[in-house]
Amino acid sequence: MTQGTDTGFWTVVGRSVRGASHRRRGAGNQDAFGWSQAGTSLVAAVADGHGSAASFRSATGAAMAVQAAVSVLRDFEETVPASAGEVPARLVAHWRLLVNRDLVLSPFSDAEAAAVNGRQGAHWRAYGSTLLAALATPSHMLYLQLGDGDILIVSEDGSVARPWPRDSRLLGVETTSLCGSDAVAETRVAIQPHTGDSPALVLLATDGYANSFREDDGFLRTGKDLLDLVRENGIEGVEANLEGWLNEASELGSGDDITLAVLCRREAGGSHGS
Repeated sequence: MTQGTDTGFWTVVGRSVRGASHRRRGAGNQDAFGWSQAGTSLVAAVADGHGSAASFRSATGAAMAVQAAVSVLRDFEETVPASAGEVPARLVAHWRLLVNRDLVLSPFSDAEAAAVNGRQGAHWRAYGSTLLAALATPSHMLYLQLGDGDILIVSEDGSVARPWPRDSRLLGVETTSLCGSDAVAETRVAIQPHTGDSPALVLLATDGYANSFREDDGFLRTGKDLLDLVRENGIEGVEANLEGWLNEASELGSGDDITLAVLCRREAGGSHGS
């Protein structure tokens, strides 16, 4: 389902599509996304459940990752950036609390318990997920990432950057994760005050999107392309076409689930912005 909201300063739209390869083999979508208005600020998050045999509840874990990120960042809206260093620990703790509650309500079946087999941390692994999130306020941006996927910051002139270099450890299917023992330390957080070069757009994309491009430069160009489309047709024009674009990217590229959230600063959308 496509969703959107408008705070008066920021607008967000997004879409999650089931991967082409997942559809062919009857597998579900392991991604999740969501957002929440917090006064004049906006919190958005996307997550990608691991979908492996060991992570047999990762779709639920991804939904919980989004829920935890939205809740924690909304609570920090008034105190960030001073309290940004507290975010990773609060986030991981909140996610684990949600996992524990789910296990009380839906205990592992005998087969699931056998798969876990008492291994340390295996119950977290069952819900394993990556996470990308952003908090947009009138004065600053906060970016958060744990695991693979991409946050793209699109400037008014169409230049595209990431808030930090890509993690060289994230090769193939290997990724840091909320289920990892070092999840707090591995959670990246960056603060960007709004200046003369405040973002026009911020994109949060699970790794299925970038993996649908042969070269990173091609993926990065989607940032400028989306900004041009927002200026031409408004954010509602982007929203109307997201599903088709992402399904095509999955079909012709990675075959994976793809989730994309587009945060748009109202001034960037011109007269067409919603």
